[in-house]
Amino acid sequence: MSRLWSRQMINETPYLRLQADYVGRLGVEVGIFVAVDHLRRKNLLTPEEEELYFDIDDWFREHLPEPPFYADGNTIGAITWFKHATTGAMLARLRPLRDLLSVHDVRCDLVRASDPGKLVYEDQYQVGVIPRIRKRPSPLPPGVTLGPTTSGSKRHLARRPPEPR
Repeated sequence: MSRLWSRQMINETPYLRLQADYVGRLGVEVGIFVAVDHLRRKNLLTPEEEELYFDIDDWFREHLPEPPFYADGNTIGAITWFKHATTGAMLARLRPLRDLLSVHDVRCDLVRASDPGKLVYEDQYQVGVIPRIRKRPSPLPPGVTLGPTTSGSKRHLARRPPEPR
């Protein structure tokens, strides 16, 4: 019975999103990549954590299509959700980022939805939606700064050691 119920729940909730427990500038909880990037911008990541973030971010940029709404900085305010049926391996690749958020006391939840918003994009792995409800941005975790998220690799934004004088 329990196994049948689990399969039924999975079929009813085809979309998954890893998101932090605070609301960002789009009026929704920020996704896992944005949450880690907020820590990076505030220089709260060690060089090893930053490198891990860049490696995982680059892997996703290589293997996951980029929705066109990111080309103009996401002026429509869309967010992405994974398709449950095709992204098990991708979710496993995100585990180190989830652990990294935990180390920095930022809670990250796996959220499921059957209707996450108005569909504006779809590919094999994900959908882009306009959320039906927007919230006020919440107080951020200590030391976190909001800012626009850029498309493409963030490796060029890495902390660099001070240049010798």
